[in-house]
Amino acid sequence: MTQFLTPDCPLPTYLAFPRFLLDKTNLSETAKILYTILLDRARLSQKNDGWTDEQSHVFLFYPIKKLAESMHRSEMSIKTALTALETEELIVRKRQGAGCPNRIYVKVPSEYLIQTDRNLSPGQTEFCPADGKKPVPVTDRKLSSSNKEKNNIKRTNSESKSDCTAYGSYQNVFLSMEELISLQKEIPHYQEYIEKLSSYMVSSGKEYSNHAATIRSWIMRDHPAPAKRSYECKEGESL
Repeated sequence: MTQFLTPDCPLPTYLAFPRFLLDKTNLSETAKILYTILLDRARLSQKNDGWTDEQSHVFLFYPIKKLAESMHRSEMSIKTALTALETEELIVRKRQGAGCPNRIYVKVPSEYLIQTDRNLSPGQTEFCPADGKKPVPVTDRKLSSSNKEKNNIKRTNSESKSDCTAYGSYQNVFLSMEELISLQKEIPHYQEYIEKLSSYMVSSGKEYSNHAATIRSWIMRDHPAPAKRSYECKEGESL
């Protein structure tokens, strides 16, 4: 079931598709979508420490198996797309040794870095007016207190998810790179809990403000710490 967009309708999670890819007619659609996903992951690496090399070049890790699962493509299709992106000099892969995933460096054509995106976005102050009408800034629109409160909540949720990547079968579990690495270290079967949370939110309609904290809460619920035994005794009693 789908619905029409309204002025207050929140947008679903989306990836920013680089406009220059439209001119890359020699790249397949799979390669273009793959580049978009890698660019989104590289954006997270930019905002987190420890994801730059000695030359301050941003890199990321994304195993081929995980890419294939995310894009619902075969691993061979992903390998072909990665090779095509390397041929176009849009990515660079560096081996890290046997059993380790390659470092992936995302590159952008320099001539496109100085261009400003003129497309309307949710953060702009004007909307598309009907013919013959002047554009009205968002800040000048009359909003009721309840609408203002809803907009503030939506804005907060949007900002909190902007630094995260969507995981799970329904792409609705949002985790930052730091949170994901922390869960990987703490929880052996963290992926099972990501899938469990993803399915539960869809089936129940519930939402959580912090998905990493929710997963940890479920872990503690399923695996409570053993109760501490007391070996003390009251006066007059014996062990």
